[in-house]
Amino acid sequence: MEKKERMITLNVTSTLMKKEAKTNRNGWPSWIGYAAMIWSVLYGGLHLYWLLGGSGYPFGNDGMGLFAAMVTYLPAQVGGIIFVTLCLMGIGIGLVMQRPQYNSFSRRFAFAYSWGFSLALLLFIPDTRLIAAMAYAFLFKFDFNWQMLNQIICIIGALFWMMAAVVYQRKARHACEYCGRNDDGETSPWIRWGRWLTMIAVLAPIPYAFVRFTWALDIPLGVDPQFLRDFSTANPMARLTEWVFGSVCIIGSLLTLGLIQKWGEVFPRWFPFIGGKRVPIMLAVIPASIVAIAVTAAGFVFTFGIIATSLHLGPIDNILHSQGWGAMGPMIFWVPWGVALGLAAIAYYYRRRGRCSRCRRG
Repeated sequence: MEKKERMITLNVTSTLMKKEAKTNRNGWPSWIGYAAMIWSVLYGGLHLYWLLGGSGYPFGNDGMGLFAAMVTYLPAQVGGIIFVTLCLMGIGIGLVMQRPQYNSFSRRFAFAYSWGFSLALLLFIPDTRLIAAMAYAFLFKFDFNWQMLNQIICIIGALFWMMAAVVYQRKARHACEYCGRNDDGETSPWIRWGRWLTMIAVLAPIPYAFVRFTWALDIPLGVDPQFLRDFSTANPMARLTEWVFGSVCIIGSLLTLGLIQKWGEVFPRWFPFIGGKRVPIMLAVIPASIVAIAVTAAGFVFTFGIIATSLHLGPIDNILHSQGWGAMGPMIFWVPWGVALGLAAIAYYYRRRGRCSRCRRG
């Protein structure tokens, strides 16, 4: 009898070990570093192709003036050399990040590269087209081109490198690669700051929505009245556009509030079919993250354009020069909006995540 029980215990243990080994092989921390390296190989090769004279170079100003992506200010040859160099560095640094030893210099350099490259891909590559496409989709107007696809590819690369940096950082401090927890049981700082971050993300889009609503009511807040008349003449759906854009911001603010409210964790009971059920974490995190990236990137471009124009660092944009704060002023809040929304989504995730399936902490 005792021998039989021992055999059962061994079988159960063996099954659990096999399951854990399979989880270790298939979990995202095991492959995210390789994904970042593969992305660097492919995107670096693409830039090498453009550098050698290939067609399809995506970083053109296209008449967007100060509101084009930052990378468009670089000559094509210079931009190509920079990208090829950074991607080659990424391959080497990615290999370093796979090593179990953590030399102090190499660790810091890997952190600096991973986060720096990620932020550059998020802030210097996208322009205002992504957020515009998302907004006009609510008017059933869909526009997509190669430049926008390239921006999405760069955002994906940025996310790969960010996640690889997170895993590497967790390894370096001997924490669980999957959840980041260690034996000290310390609460994540994102949870402590989550409420404040969420409130910033809720309030930041309101100035933009308010201006749009006043324009929809034919009140030329912050702009020349002739500007509204010309806009309405050029666009028969101008009033509807203003109502939709303003409403999208307000609805987004209300949904953002759900990141710190009970109804953001459990569907209200009056919801058909799903009332009373728990809200899937990723149902909130993924949309919030997508909007956060698009808003932050566009806000960075707008803010740079406004500052550059104010300091006469570039040609005076007609809209900025003639229409004053009403046309572009509310976009100053977009960077805080996007950053706060992204961090609030992270705080929501950390607050709601359960016990880690890998380390059993939590």
